[in-house]
Amino acid sequence: MTLGLLPALGGGLGELASTGQAGRLLDGYLARYVKVFERVLYFSYRVESLEQFTRDPALLAHASVIAPARPLSRGRRAATLAWTEGSRLRACAVLRVFQVTGTVPALVAHARFGVPYVTTYGFSYAQLSRRGPKRLLKAAVERLGLRHAAAVIATTEALRARAAGLARQVQLVPNGVDTQRFAPPAGPRRPRSPARVLYVGRFSAEKNLETLVAAMAVVARRRSVRLVLVGAGPLEGRLRELARAAGVEAAFLGVVPQERLPDVYRQADAFVLASFTEGHPKVLIEAMASGVPCVASDCEGNRSLVTDGVSGLLFDPARAVDLADRLGRVLDDGALAEALGRAGRELAVARYDLGALVAEEIALLRRVAAAV
Repeated sequence: MTLGLLPALGGGLGELASTGQAGRLLDGYLARYVKVFERVLYFSYRVESLEQFTRDPALLAHASVIAPARPLSRGRRAATLAWTEGSRLRACAVLRVFQVTGTVPALVAHARFGVPYVTTYGFSYAQLSRRGPKRLLKAAVERLGLRHAAAVIATTEALRARAAGLARQVQLVPNGVDTQRFAPPAGPRRPRSPARVLYVGRFSAEKNLETLVAAMAVVARRRSVRLVLVGAGPLEGRLRELARAAGVEAAFLGVVPQERLPDVYRQADAFVLASFTEGHPKVLIEAMASGVPCVASDCEGNRSLVTDGVSGLLFDPARAVDLADRLGRVLDDGALAEALGRAGRELAVARYDLGALVAEEIALLRRVAAAV
């Protein structure tokens, strides 16, 4: 049985590597897929090969990257994939689409060859777009992608409820992390000076990082603290300027590969996710699995993971003073920090272990393939 994989629109292993996430796909998903499926084909939007990203003999023997011969726009690649790679798509028993934005070639392959597909619904992407033609187009792709899917994997209960109005079958399978790799350090956490407050993710407007810098400036007035930022994005220059002007000690580590991230979490005294909106944030689960006390904005995606005062602290993302208050509580109260970190770790292990969740997904893919 052959499994086909379709990334988000424009995606590929190189794109994942640029954000440090290639290892997550290779180790967390492909390594498990090849134990069950005879062949795994990853249809990339980029000119690349699997050998560029792994030397794992099992992956190289049973998986292949199907890439364009030359660079193409993502729209053209999506629209023509069912013709340029028709024989390979036809050979797939089922297609696994990693985000609903990537369903265009799956829709065409389903119409042409009858190949069923399963897509993740991890965010309502149309709602993120500004009003205009692009928003309407994304909304149309989202509706069609959900309606024609053999099954939809929703990452939160709220997304499951939304998808249920369109899709024929919806299964709740949240995002997960490798809870053996992302784990607390051996022994109790010891206070550091300066205390380290960690953020991991993209430096973009929806992540609300200016509020984080403003809150850190308040905290820094009464204790020694350092902001550690992992990632990249268009606002990096602006954030450096803001931190310098506010007197906030800030370390920009750049993009850190997935395999090195656990050590970064283990060195943190608190983790902050200040976003205005989130789907089901993997970085928050990583921090929780690592036993780091988490402070998160009170938005739908974060609330799906954090129970305020139990597994983390929530705050109003529009109020830097609220974030500063929550950070102060975590950094000043060792007993609270320990309790939050322990509860977060227990929740991650119980509900968000990647191995268990990928096993659920594989069972769903096999049922869909067998039903054709």
